[in-house]
Amino acid sequence: MNPAHDNGHGLDQQARRLHQAAVAHVSPQTLLRLRTARHENQRRAPAAGTPRAWGWLTATAFSAVLAVGLGLQWLPRAPDAPVPSSVATTSSNAQASDITADALGVPSALDEDPDLYLWLASADAQPLAMESTP
Repeated sequence: MNPAHDNGHGLDQQARRLHQAAVAHVSPQTLLRLRTARHENQRRAPAAGTPRAWGWLTATAFSAVLAVGLGLQWLPRAPDAPVPSSVATTSSNAQASDITADALGVPSALDEDPDLYLWLASADAQPLAMESTP
Protein backbone atom coordinates (compact mmCIF):
# COMPACT_ATOMS: atom_id res chain seq x y z
CA MET A 1 0.00 0.00 0.00
CA ASN A 2 1.26 3.45 -0.80
CA PRO A 3 2.14 5.34 2.42
CA ALA A 4 0.76 8.59 1.00
CA HIS A 5 -2.64 6.93 0.44
CA ASP A 6 -3.38 4.70 3.43
CA ASN A 7 -7.14 5.38 3.51
CA GLY A 8 -6.74 8.05 6.18
CA HIS A 9 -5.53 5.76 9.01
CA GLY A 10 -2.26 7.67 9.40
CA LEU A 11 -4.13 10.95 9.18
CA ASP A 12 -6.44 9.87 11.99
CA GLN A 13 -3.52 8.91 14.27
CA GLN A 14 -1.74 12.16 13.50
CA ALA A 15 -4.88 14.17 14.32
CA ARG A 16 -5.24 12.34 17.65
CA ARG A 17 -1.60 13.11 18.55
CA LEU A 18 -2.07 16.78 17.68
CA HIS A 19 -5.24 16.92 19.77
CA GLN A 20 -3.49 15.39 22.81
CA ALA A 21 -0.63 17.88 22.46
CA ALA A 22 -3.10 20.77 22.23
CA VAL A 23 -5.01 19.61 25.33
CA ALA A 24 -1.74 19.35 27.24
CA HIS A 25 -1.01 23.03 26.52
CA VAL A 26 -4.44 24.36 27.65
CA SER A 27 -4.34 26.26 30.93
CA PRO A 28 -6.24 24.87 33.97
CA GLN A 29 -8.43 28.02 34.11
CA THR A 30 -9.59 27.44 30.53
CA LEU A 31 -10.26 23.76 31.23
CA LEU A 32 -12.34 24.75 34.29
CA ARG A 33 -14.38 27.24 32.22
CA LEU A 34 -14.96 24.64 29.49
CA ARG A 35 -15.97 21.98 32.00
CA THR A 36 -18.36 24.39 33.74
CA ALA A 37 -19.95 25.40 30.42
CA ARG A 38 -20.35 21.75 29.40
CA HIS A 39 -22.08 20.86 32.69
CA GLU A 40 -24.32 23.91 32.43
CA ASN A 41 -25.38 22.91 28.93
CA GLN A 42 -26.09 19.34 30.04
CA ARG A 43 -28.28 20.65 32.84
CA ARG A 44 -30.29 22.79 30.37
CA ALA A 45 -30.53 20.06 27.74
CA PRO A 46 -33.92 18.54 28.82
CA ALA A 47 -35.55 21.99 28.81
CA ALA A 48 -34.13 22.74 25.37
CA GLY A 49 -35.38 19.40 24.01
CA THR A 50 -39.04 20.01 24.91
CA PRO A 51 -39.80 22.65 22.22
CA ARG A 52 -38.20 20.41 19.64
CA ALA A 53 -40.64 17.63 20.57
CA TRP A 54 -43.56 20.04 20.18
CA GLY A 55 -42.21 21.09 16.79
CA TRP A 56 -42.14 17.49 15.57
CA LEU A 57 -45.61 16.86 16.96
CA THR A 58 -46.96 19.97 15.25
CA ALA A 59 -45.36 19.09 11.93
CA THR A 60 -46.71 15.54 12.10
CA ALA A 61 -50.22 16.73 12.96
CA PHE A 62 -50.16 19.26 10.12
CA SER A 63 -49.04 16.59 7.67
CA ALA A 64 -51.79 14.23 8.85
CA VAL A 65 -54.48 16.92 8.47
CA LEU A 66 -53.19 17.76 5.00
CA ALA A 67 -53.23 14.09 3.98
CA VAL A 68 -56.81 13.66 5.23
CA GLY A 69 -57.87 16.83 3.41
CA LEU A 70 -56.38 15.60 0.15
CA GLY A 71 -57.94 12.18 0.65
CA LEU A 72 -61.37 13.72 1.12
CA GLN A 73 -61.07 15.42 -2.26
CA TRP A 74 -61.11 12.03 -3.99
CA LEU A 75 -64.20 10.66 -2.24
CA PRO A 76 -67.36 10.43 -4.35
CA ARG A 77 -69.82 13.18 -3.59
CA ALA A 78 -73.60 13.14 -3.40
CA PRO A 79 -75.55 15.83 -5.30
CA ASP A 80 -75.79 19.05 -3.29
CA ALA A 81 -79.37 20.05 -4.14
CA PRO A 82 -82.23 17.88 -2.92
CA VAL A 83 -84.18 16.29 -5.76
CA PRO A 84 -88.00 16.82 -5.75
CA SER A 85 -90.04 13.63 -5.44
CA SER A 86 -91.54 13.85 -8.97
CA VAL A 87 -88.08 14.19 -10.52
CA ALA A 88 -86.73 11.43 -8.28
CA THR A 89 -89.29 8.91 -9.54
CA THR A 90 -88.65 9.95 -13.14
CA SER A 91 -84.89 9.62 -12.78
CA SER A 92 -85.23 6.23 -11.06
CA ASN A 93 -87.38 5.03 -13.99
CA ALA A 94 -84.83 6.38 -16.44
CA GLN A 95 -82.07 4.52 -14.64
CA ALA A 96 -84.01 1.31 -14.80
CA SER A 97 -84.53 1.67 -18.54
CA ASP A 98 -81.07 2.97 -19.45
CA ILE A 99 -78.23 0.77 -18.24
CA THR A 100 -75.53 3.21 -19.36
CA ALA A 101 -76.80 6.15 -17.28
CA ASP A 102 -74.35 7.61 -14.82
CA ALA A 103 -74.93 8.12 -11.05
CA LEU A 104 -77.21 11.14 -11.59
CA GLY A 105 -79.40 9.38 -14.16
CA VAL A 106 -78.00 11.30 -17.15
CA PRO A 107 -77.16 9.14 -20.16
CA SER A 108 -73.64 9.56 -21.50
CA ALA A 109 -73.11 11.87 -24.48
CA LEU A 110 -72.10 9.10 -26.89
CA ASP A 111 -75.23 7.06 -26.21
CA GLU A 112 -77.57 9.93 -27.10
CA ASP A 113 -76.81 10.00 -30.84
CA PRO A 114 -76.45 6.64 -32.60
CA ASP A 115 -75.86 8.50 -35.90
CA LEU A 116 -72.42 9.43 -34.59
CA TYR A 117 -71.31 5.82 -34.84
CA LEU A 118 -72.69 5.56 -38.38
CA TRP A 119 -70.83 8.69 -39.39
CA LEU A 120 -67.58 7.40 -37.86
CA ALA A 121 -67.89 4.25 -39.96
CA SER A 122 -68.54 6.23 -43.14
CA ALA A 123 -65.92 7.13 -45.74
CA ASP A 124 -66.28 10.84 -44.96
CA ALA A 125 -64.94 10.56 -41.41
CA GLN A 126 -61.35 9.51 -42.16
CA PRO A 127 -60.41 12.38 -44.52
CA LEU A 128 -61.94 14.87 -42.09
CA ALA A 129 -59.95 13.37 -39.22
CA MET A 130 -56.71 13.61 -41.26
CA GLU A 131 -57.14 17.35 -41.97
CA SER A 132 -54.73 19.62 -40.16
CA THR A 133 -55.70 23.08 -39.04
CA PRO A 134 -53.17 25.92 -39.48
